[in-house]
Amino acid sequence: RKAALEQKESQEVVESIIAPANETIAMLEQDESEDESVSETTMQSVNYEEPPMTQGTSGPVEDFVQIYDGEFVVVREADDASGSAMCEPFYLTGWNSWDVTRVPRLQSYRSMSGQEALRQQLKTASESGFNVIRAWGHTIDSRFPVLASPGQYDESGLRAIDFLLSEASKNGIRVILSFVDNWKYPGGVDQMIDWSETAPEREIPLPASLLEGGDYNQDGLPEEVKEYIVKRHSLFYTDEGARSIYRDYVETLVNRKNHYNGRIYRDDPTILAWNLINEPRCESWLVGDCEEKLQSWIESESAFVKQLDPNHLVTVGEEGFWASDSEYEFANPTWWAKKMGQNFKLNHMPDSIDFATIHIWPDTWSRPEESFQKAWILEHMRQAEEELGKPLILEEFGKSLEAGDDIARRDQVYRSVQETVEDSAREGHALKGSLFWNWEVPLLQSPGTYEINEGDSTFQLVRDHARRMSEIGAGKKAFPCGSTRTVSAFSGP
Repeated sequence: RKAALEQKESQEVVESIIAPANETIAMLEQDESEDESVSETTMQSVNYEEPPMTQGTSGPVEDFVQIYDGEFVVVREADDASGSAMCEPFYLTGWNSWDVTRVPRLQSYRSMSGQEALRQQLKTASESGFNVIRAWGHTIDSRFPVLASPGQYDESGLRAIDFLLSEASKNGIRVILSFVDNWKYPGGVDQMIDWSETAPEREIPLPASLLEGGDYNQDGLPEEVKEYIVKRHSLFYTDEGARSIYRDYVETLVNRKNHYNGRIYRDDPTILAWNLINEPRCESWLVGDCEEKLQSWIESESAFVKQLDPNHLVTVGEEGFWASDSEYEFANPTWWAKKMGQNFKLNHMPDSIDFATIHIWPDTWSRPEESFQKAWILEHMRQAEEELGKPLILEEFGKSLEAGDDIARRDQVYRSVQETVEDSAREGHALKGSLFWNWEVPLLQSPGTYEINEGDSTFQLVRDHARRMSEIGAGKKAFPCGSTRTVSAFSGP
């Protein structure tokens, strides 16, 4: 997975279509609302005219997805005048497009701009029956910053997120946004630590892997460098300066007014949920109290998000590892998983965490056997249902495609996941949906990774799965769930 993502960063296609680094927007509308300001940071996009409505789609999104009695539901008013609420079960079928929030800033390439490419992808997704996209609420490319420096935001970056939300709504697609990334430096944990005024000055330069757009890791580093990187990375969960930068970013997004449709993010039902962080790491093999630090951070930051935005669901965004002192340690995919600071049950227990997530990476974890994949999903399903009382989604899964012969194996991975999800939905168990990794717009594609394309047999499998999930949902009757004033995103089981 790491190699695939690094390959994506260096692809020549993107290099050939982005604007030069010192090029700024030539024209901005003169009737900007008073609360929108344009930073002096370089902007690479050129066209922010109001996009036309997409034709033949199912939007717009009008109602929030919430939690009621352990189910994802869409809450609507009853047809009568009672003011009571009817809850319609909601099942998630969708995809990850990890850095899609930079796509609207890409300039024209072979007669297709980034905006046009994203609009086409969302239209295809809607027509295929997909209803959720997960993306970063930032970018991981230093050429396309959203947060340029602490408290300084690139307006073109924010408008790119605006565009995603506006177009997704028109197509009836909801969005999960992650506030920060564990892996990449731009828009990531280590950048916020380096920006912090309360964190120690960096003593050892950033590893070349991070500078070149790769992932946070310690592979091939001298022991003293490895330990320094791990200890510094863990500061994110306790350092007050990093926390302040993170919270300012959260507050900026939650209170953002969409340039295209005028919606305030906290009031926009297009946003299905917030991820606090993508795949958190605080490595207890070196930093002994890492599990406590991460748990405390999850509790405080989820409560902070809920205070700002009670309308939306919140979850962590983790893989779902169990800590070394957990009775489920045996179910981890590999020996190092118990030392990453995560603890699935505890991490998802706070009332301010609405639902649980897991990720599964058979190739990265060297656990390609189908029996492990099923066991990983089923054990989390059981714990989410019986011990947490919260719904669960498989937020990331995929299969690396290294050669044409691997297509059949990839298809089998997808079939296995889809069967498990469908059985759970049909039988009323905790697993309510899945998001595959990944499907990118053509402007960001590179071969030989986890991406699937519209012409692939795997893509057709997802289309068929979406249809079956829709049929399962249609067979579940809406049920009374109190008053529309009392059912909220914060409702528990």
